[in-house]
Amino acid sequence: MLERVYRISDEGSWNILKSGLYMCLFNLATLLPVLLLAMVADEMMNRYFGIAHGSIPLWGYWGTAFLLLCAIYFAYRMTYRKKYLTSTQEDMRLRMGIADKIRRLPLSYIGRRDLSDLASTVMDDVAAVELALSTGAAEFIGGFLSGVTTLAILAFYNWKLAGSLAVCLPLVVIVMFLCRIISEGTNQRNRQKKLDISDGLQEYLETIKVLRSSEEMEGYQNRLSVTIKRILKGLVLYEFLSGFAIGLAHNIMRIGLGLIIVTGSTLLISGEIHFFAFLLFLLVAVRIYEPLTKACESLGVMISSLVSAGRIRDLMDYPEQQGDASWQPKSFDIFFDHVSFAYNKKDVLHDVSFTAKQGQITALVGPSGCGKSTLCRLAARFWDVSRGSVSLGGLNINEIAPDTLLKHYAFVFQDVVLFNDTIYNNIKIGKENATREEVLTAAKLACCDEFIDRLPQGYDTVIGENGMTLSGGERQRLSIARAFLKDAPVILLDESTASIDPENETKIQKAIGRLVANKTVLIIAHKLRSIVACDKIVVLNEGNVMESGTHEELMQEDGLYHRLYSLQSESLAWEVK
Repeated sequence: MLERVYRISDEGSWNILKSGLYMCLFNLATLLPVLLLAMVADEMMNRYFGIAHGSIPLWGYWGTAFLLLCAIYFAYRMTYRKKYLTSTQEDMRLRMGIADKIRRLPLSYIGRRDLSDLASTVMDDVAAVELALSTGAAEFIGGFLSGVTTLAILAFYNWKLAGSLAVCLPLVVIVMFLCRIISEGTNQRNRQKKLDISDGLQEYLETIKVLRSSEEMEGYQNRLSVTIKRILKGLVLYEFLSGFAIGLAHNIMRIGLGLIIVTGSTLLISGEIHFFAFLLFLLVAVRIYEPLTKACESLGVMISSLVSAGRIRDLMDYPEQQGDASWQPKSFDIFFDHVSFAYNKKDVLHDVSFTAKQGQITALVGPSGCGKSTLCRLAARFWDVSRGSVSLGGLNINEIAPDTLLKHYAFVFQDVVLFNDTIYNNIKIGKENATREEVLTAAKLACCDEFIDRLPQGYDTVIGENGMTLSGGERQRLSIARAFLKDAPVILLDESTASIDPENETKIQKAIGRLVANKTVLIIAHKLRSIVACDKIVVLNEGNVMESGTHEELMQEDGLYHRLYSLQSESLAWEVK
């Protein structure tokens, strides 16, 4: 059950169960001193009334007490080791499992969720599950089993007194069940409010430069403060509801102590039980409720973790993109066959059909928001098409495993992602087994060597988080160097020279020209003069293919491409007067 609810491994579930069993043994072992105390009290009463027959020597009590202490120590030691070691191991497995799951999810899923939301699942939700496993599950299992076992043993001894102890327990179960129903909605709302706070803090940190240069800093901080304060009432309400339920359960259980006094006194007066039995039940009644009380508290912790566990299940159960992992292509033509795609239930592509042939450069142009970047992402199966199909080498890419497909792609997108590592290692990501000579050659082709040579440690310079020490153009050139190094048969370029100065833009275009031989190149360009020599230009507008052909053919048609090219030519001629 634990593996289904919390998505832990079968081994972890079994270890948690074993730690619960050890906790049960520990709780039962702590009841034995109560029995010993009752025997001592009975011995004292017998001696007081002059009945010393069959008395146990003093050393026997001390020896028994020592053995009980050893049993209690070893039982708790085993419980502690199993409980916390298992929860820590499962915490690690769950975090790594979620990270691996995210890697295999379609980007359409990731695009619909904020990064702070995913980070919260990996950190906060897993932490809540780890807390439930370490302090909740074992305590609950141990408390429940030891309580039931003790009541069963006492029932054989005297069912009336045992019944007095157990009569209130069904009410406790009902109260805890109602606690979950009542508090779950509040807990879910609190979880969403925490995500709102995380989103606000992330946005605050990302936009701190803009805020400091504007008059919105104080207003933004005030709004963020309101968002943070909004959760306080929800947290107080949840603590009140859960605390009230647990406190009520505690008090209901304590009613059993009063019942056993009344029942025991009646049975003692009527002569149905001996004084020792009555004393034993009184002492056990005081002690038996401690593990049951802990079980209620642990159940409260587990109930609190169910929202986090549900978020983890939603992520882990999300369907992955499937396909053939052994696919070996013979050609690399990309064919868009009547492709339509909707993003957030809004159509962004409508019945798009064209072919990007191997050995040619196919350019996608058009106004902003017309679907150029979407087509590139569909070509790499970052998203799956809504209707139609995208084929590579004659095979629908939906039938190819994503990891296998992406081995044949190299990317240069506008949003460059770099790691807080050396320049050399950032380039080498394009090809893990590349030699240093290959890395240096790729950097030279991407015109990176001229700025790398100026850095203190050259290729061994650490560039900071996402290349924060580099300019936009330098970061983009590193991304291009990766693509050159990978030397993949399919290259997707999204405005690859947007942040490059004119001199280096010309150099990189020449380098791309040398690399595209017998490769499929799909390029997105806003600078239409940079794609004049492309083999094919596909003109998009509002998700539709409006025109297709070479630069000369499209200029003769006097359509959308002609208008866009003319407008850009006029803008280049603009000067300050």
